[in-house]
Amino acid sequence: MSESSPEMRPPDEQPSMREFLAFLRRICNLLIQSGCSSNRVELLTQILGDSWGYEVETVAIPTAVWINVRTKQETLHELTRVRRWSIDLDRLARLNELVESVRQHQLSIGDANARLNADEAMPPPYGKILTLLAGALTSPILIFSYGGAPLTVALGVPAGILVQYLNKYLFSSEQRRYLGDFLIAASMAAYAYACRAFIPAVDAPLLIIGGIVVIVPGLTLVNAVHEVAQKNLVSGAAKLLEALMITASLGFGVAFVLAIMQIFISTRF
Repeated sequence: MSESSPEMRPPDEQPSMREFLAFLRRICNLLIQSGCSSNRVELLTQILGDSWGYEVETVAIPTAVWINVRTKQETLHELTRVRRWSIDLDRLARLNELVESVRQHQLSIGDANARLNADEAMPPPYGKILTLLAGALTSPILIFSYGGAPLTVALGVPAGILVQYLNKYLFSSEQRRYLGDFLIAASMAAYAYACRAFIPAVDAPLLIIGGIVVIVPGLTLVNAVHEVAQKNLVSGAAKLLEALMITASLGFGVAFVLAIMQIFISTRF
Protein backbone atom coordinates (compact mmCIF):
# COMPACT_ATOMS: atom_id res chain seq x y z
CA MET A 1 0.00 0.00 0.00
CA SER A 2 1.40 3.42 -0.93
CA GLU A 3 2.33 6.04 1.67
CA SER A 4 -0.21 8.51 0.23
CA SER A 5 -3.18 6.26 1.05
CA PRO A 6 -5.31 7.15 4.09
CA GLU A 7 -4.16 4.08 6.01
CA MET A 8 -0.40 4.78 5.73
CA ARG A 9 1.17 8.12 6.64
CA PRO A 10 4.70 9.22 7.40
CA PRO A 11 5.22 9.21 11.19
CA ASP A 12 5.98 12.96 11.30
CA GLU A 13 2.44 13.74 10.09
CA GLN A 14 0.90 12.19 13.20
CA PRO A 15 -0.34 15.05 15.43
CA SER A 16 0.41 15.00 19.10
CA MET A 17 -2.50 14.25 21.40
CA ARG A 18 -2.63 17.86 22.61
CA GLU A 19 -2.58 19.20 19.06
CA PHE A 20 -5.34 16.81 18.07
CA LEU A 21 -7.41 17.72 21.13
CA ALA A 22 -7.00 21.44 20.40
CA PHE A 23 -8.27 20.85 16.86
CA LEU A 24 -11.26 18.88 18.13
CA ARG A 25 -12.09 21.66 20.59
CA ARG A 26 -12.00 24.24 17.82
CA ILE A 27 -13.99 22.29 15.24
CA CYS A 28 -16.63 21.31 17.81
CA ASN A 29 -17.06 24.94 18.84
CA LEU A 30 -17.49 26.04 15.23
CA LEU A 31 -19.90 23.21 14.41
CA ILE A 32 -22.14 24.06 17.38
CA GLN A 33 -21.99 27.76 16.49
CA SER A 34 -23.16 26.96 12.95
CA GLY A 35 -26.18 24.95 14.10
CA CYS A 36 -24.86 21.38 13.96
CA SER A 37 -26.78 18.87 16.08
CA SER A 38 -25.10 17.50 19.20
CA ASN A 39 -25.43 13.95 17.91
CA ARG A 40 -23.58 14.89 14.72
CA VAL A 41 -20.79 16.66 16.63
CA GLU A 42 -20.25 13.62 18.83
CA LEU A 43 -20.19 11.30 15.81
CA LEU A 44 -17.70 13.46 13.88
CA THR A 45 -15.24 13.58 16.77
CA GLN A 46 -15.46 9.82 17.20
CA ILE A 47 -14.70 9.06 13.55
CA LEU A 48 -11.87 11.62 13.54
CA GLY A 49 -10.36 9.90 16.57
CA ASP A 50 -10.67 6.46 14.97
CA SER A 51 -9.01 7.76 11.82
CA TRP A 52 -6.00 9.24 13.64
CA GLY A 53 -5.51 6.46 16.17
CA TYR A 54 -7.12 8.06 19.24
CA GLU A 55 -10.10 6.99 21.30
CA VAL A 56 -12.43 9.98 21.56
CA GLU A 57 -15.52 10.45 23.67
CA THR A 58 -17.53 13.67 23.37
CA VAL A 59 -20.59 15.11 25.07
CA ALA A 60 -22.02 18.14 23.27
CA ILE A 61 -24.77 20.52 24.32
CA PRO A 62 -25.64 23.90 22.77
CA THR A 63 -23.52 25.86 25.28
CA ALA A 64 -20.54 23.55 25.89
CA VAL A 65 -18.60 20.54 24.62
CA TRP A 66 -16.71 18.03 26.80
CA ILE A 67 -13.99 16.11 24.95
CA ASN A 68 -12.00 13.12 26.20
CA VAL A 69 -9.05 11.83 24.13
CA ARG A 70 -7.10 8.78 25.25
CA THR A 71 -4.51 6.25 24.25
CA LYS A 72 -3.20 3.31 26.24
CA GLN A 73 -0.60 5.55 27.87
CA GLU A 74 -2.33 8.90 28.32
CA THR A 75 -5.74 10.56 28.71
CA LEU A 76 -6.56 14.22 28.15
CA HIS A 77 -9.79 16.10 28.90
CA GLU A 78 -11.08 19.39 27.54
CA LEU A 79 -14.11 21.60 28.08
CA THR A 80 -14.95 24.35 25.61
CA ARG A 81 -17.74 26.87 26.09
CA VAL A 82 -19.92 27.88 23.13
CA ARG A 83 -20.96 31.48 23.66
CA ARG A 84 -22.83 32.21 20.44
CA TRP A 85 -24.79 30.10 18.00
CA SER A 86 -26.90 30.49 14.90
CA ILE A 87 -28.04 28.58 11.81
CA ASP A 88 -25.41 28.88 9.07
CA LEU A 89 -25.92 26.03 6.62
CA ASP A 90 -23.29 27.28 4.17
CA ARG A 91 -20.58 27.32 6.82
CA LEU A 92 -21.80 24.01 8.22
CA ALA A 93 -21.35 22.39 4.80
CA ARG A 94 -17.78 23.72 4.57
CA LEU A 95 -16.95 22.44 8.05
CA ASN A 96 -18.34 18.99 7.27
CA GLU A 97 -16.26 18.87 4.09
CA LEU A 98 -13.14 19.86 6.05
CA VAL A 99 -13.78 17.18 8.68
CA GLU A 100 -14.14 14.56 5.96
CA SER A 101 -10.84 15.67 4.39
CA VAL A 102 -9.10 15.38 7.76
CA ARG A 103 -10.65 11.98 8.37
CA GLN A 104 -9.34 10.70 5.05
CA HIS A 105 -5.89 12.22 5.82
CA GLN A 106 -6.12 14.48 2.80
CA LEU A 107 -5.39 17.37 5.17
CA SER A 108 -3.03 17.48 8.13
CA ILE A 109 -4.19 19.04 11.38
CA GLY A 110 -2.01 22.08 10.66
CA ASP A 111 -3.52 22.54 7.19
CA ALA A 112 -7.01 22.12 8.63
CA ASN A 113 -6.34 24.85 11.20
CA ALA A 114 -5.13 27.12 8.42
CA ARG A 115 -8.39 26.45 6.54
CA LEU A 116 -10.36 27.32 9.67
CA ASN A 117 -8.43 30.57 10.03
CA ALA A 118 -9.26 31.47 6.45
CA ASP A 119 -12.91 30.52 6.95
CA GLU A 120 -13.24 32.70 10.04
CA ALA A 121 -11.73 35.64 8.13
CA MET A 122 -14.16 35.26 5.23
CA PRO A 123 -16.71 38.06 4.80
CA PRO A 124 -20.40 37.15 4.80
CA PRO A 125 -21.30 35.34 1.55
CA TYR A 126 -24.06 37.84 0.77
CA GLY A 127 -23.77 41.60 1.03
CA LYS A 128 -26.23 43.99 2.59
CA ILE A 129 -28.11 44.61 -0.66
CA LEU A 130 -28.77 40.91 -1.34
CA THR A 131 -29.71 40.33 2.31
CA LEU A 132 -32.28 43.11 2.24
CA LEU A 133 -33.50 41.96 -1.17
CA ALA A 134 -34.15 38.49 0.28
CA GLY A 135 -36.43 40.06 2.87
CA ALA A 136 -38.10 42.20 0.23
CA LEU A 137 -39.03 39.04 -1.69
CA THR A 138 -39.78 36.63 1.17
CA SER A 139 -42.45 38.68 2.94
CA PRO A 140 -44.63 39.58 -0.08
CA ILE A 141 -44.39 36.03 -1.45
CA LEU A 142 -45.69 34.61 1.83
CA ILE A 143 -48.47 37.23 2.00
CA PHE A 144 -49.46 36.39 -1.57
CA SER A 145 -49.45 32.64 -0.82
CA TYR A 146 -51.91 33.25 2.04
CA GLY A 147 -54.27 35.07 -0.29
CA GLY A 148 -53.33 38.65 0.55
CA ALA A 149 -54.68 41.47 -1.57
CA PRO A 150 -52.26 43.16 -4.01
CA LEU A 151 -51.99 46.21 -1.77
CA THR A 152 -51.03 44.10 1.27
CA VAL A 153 -48.55 42.17 -0.87
CA ALA A 154 -46.96 45.45 -2.00
CA LEU A 155 -46.68 46.70 1.58
CA GLY A 156 -44.90 43.45 2.42
CA VAL A 157 -41.85 44.61 0.45
CA PRO A 158 -40.79 47.40 2.87
CA ALA A 159 -41.88 45.19 5.77
CA GLY A 160 -39.44 42.46 4.74
CA ILE A 161 -36.65 44.99 4.25
CA LEU A 162 -37.31 46.51 7.68
CA VAL A 163 -37.25 43.16 9.47
CA GLN A 164 -34.08 42.01 7.69
CA TYR A 165 -32.28 45.24 8.49
CA LEU A 166 -33.25 45.16 12.17
CA ASN A 167 -32.47 41.45 12.54
CA LYS A 168 -29.18 41.28 10.63
CA TYR A 169 -27.61 44.65 11.37
CA LEU A 170 -29.24 46.52 14.26
CA PHE A 171 -30.07 43.72 16.71
CA SER A 172 -27.55 41.07 15.65
CA SER A 173 -25.75 40.80 19.00
CA GLU A 174 -26.36 37.59 20.96
CA GLN A 175 -26.47 39.60 24.20
CA ARG A 176 -29.68 41.32 23.11
CA ARG A 177 -31.14 38.54 21.00
CA TYR A 178 -34.54 38.21 22.66
CA LEU A 179 -34.91 41.95 23.19
CA GLY A 180 -34.18 42.36 19.49
CA ASP A 181 -36.90 39.86 18.58
CA PHE A 182 -39.34 41.74 20.81
CA LEU A 183 -38.49 45.11 19.24
CA ILE A 184 -38.61 43.72 15.70
CA ALA A 185 -42.08 42.28 16.25
CA ALA A 186 -43.25 45.51 17.89
CA SER A 187 -41.87 47.56 14.97
CA MET A 188 -43.58 45.27 12.49
CA ALA A 189 -46.91 45.51 14.31
CA ALA A 190 -46.63 49.31 14.52
CA TYR A 191 -45.89 49.46 10.78
CA ALA A 192 -48.81 47.17 9.91
CA TYR A 193 -51.39 49.06 11.96
CA ALA A 194 -50.06 52.43 10.82
CA CYS A 195 -50.67 51.28 7.25
CA ARG A 196 -54.13 50.13 8.24
CA ALA A 197 -54.88 53.52 9.85
CA PHE A 198 -54.22 55.27 6.54
CA ILE A 199 -55.59 52.49 4.30
CA PRO A 200 -58.41 50.53 6.03
CA ALA A 201 -58.31 47.80 3.37
CA VAL A 202 -54.89 46.62 4.54
CA ASP A 203 -54.89 43.23 6.29
CA ALA A 204 -52.70 44.15 9.27
CA PRO A 205 -52.43 40.66 10.89
CA LEU A 206 -51.39 39.12 7.57
CA LEU A 207 -48.87 41.89 7.03
CA ILE A 208 -47.37 41.20 10.48
CA ILE A 209 -47.09 37.49 9.73
CA GLY A 210 -45.45 38.18 6.40
CA GLY A 211 -42.94 40.51 8.03
CA ILE A 212 -41.77 38.39 10.94
CA VAL A 213 -41.70 35.10 9.04
CA VAL A 214 -37.99 35.54 8.31
CA ILE A 215 -37.14 35.32 12.02
CA VAL A 216 -39.57 32.60 13.09
CA PRO A 217 -37.35 29.80 14.51
CA GLY A 218 -38.66 26.99 12.32
CA LEU A 219 -35.31 25.30 11.72
CA THR A 220 -34.40 25.60 15.39
CA LEU A 221 -37.61 23.77 16.28
CA VAL A 222 -36.87 21.05 13.72
CA ASN A 223 -33.37 20.61 15.17
CA ALA A 224 -34.85 20.37 18.67
CA VAL A 225 -37.19 17.57 17.62
CA HIS A 226 -34.28 15.80 15.89
CA GLU A 227 -32.17 16.04 19.04
CA VAL A 228 -34.96 14.55 21.16
CA ALA A 229 -35.46 11.77 18.62
CA GLN A 230 -31.74 10.95 18.94
CA LYS A 231 -32.19 10.83 22.75
CA ASN A 232 -30.05 13.92 23.28
CA LEU A 233 -32.62 15.21 25.73
CA VAL A 234 -30.52 18.03 27.20
CA SER A 235 -29.68 19.51 23.80
CA GLY A 236 -33.20 18.95 22.50
CA ALA A 237 -34.77 20.64 25.52
CA ALA A 238 -32.35 23.57 25.29
CA LYS A 239 -33.07 24.15 21.60
CA LEU A 240 -36.80 23.72 22.15
CA LEU A 241 -36.65 26.32 24.92
CA GLU A 242 -34.73 28.66 22.62
CA ALA A 243 -37.39 28.31 19.93
CA LEU A 244 -40.15 28.94 22.47
CA MET A 245 -38.33 32.00 23.85
CA ILE A 246 -37.97 33.50 20.37
CA THR A 247 -41.62 32.79 19.58
CA ALA A 248 -42.68 34.30 22.92
CA SER A 249 -40.56 37.40 22.28
CA LEU A 250 -42.24 37.88 18.91
CA GLY A 251 -45.68 37.38 20.41
CA PHE A 252 -45.05 39.80 23.26
CA GLY A 253 -43.78 42.41 20.77
CA VAL A 254 -47.02 42.27 18.78
CA ALA A 255 -49.13 42.16 21.96
CA PHE A 256 -47.33 45.23 23.33
CA VAL A 257 -48.31 47.31 20.31
CA LEU A 258 -51.90 46.04 20.46
CA ALA A 259 -52.07 46.96 24.15
CA ILE A 260 -50.79 50.48 23.43
CA MET A 261 -53.36 50.84 20.68
CA GLN A 262 -56.14 49.65 22.99
CA ILE A 263 -55.13 52.18 25.67
CA PHE A 264 -55.01 54.97 23.10
CA ILE A 265 -58.41 54.08 21.69
CA SER A 266 -60.06 53.76 25.12
CA THR A 267 -58.69 57.11 26.34
CA ARG A 268 -59.62 58.85 23.12
CA PHE A 269 -63.22 57.66 23.08
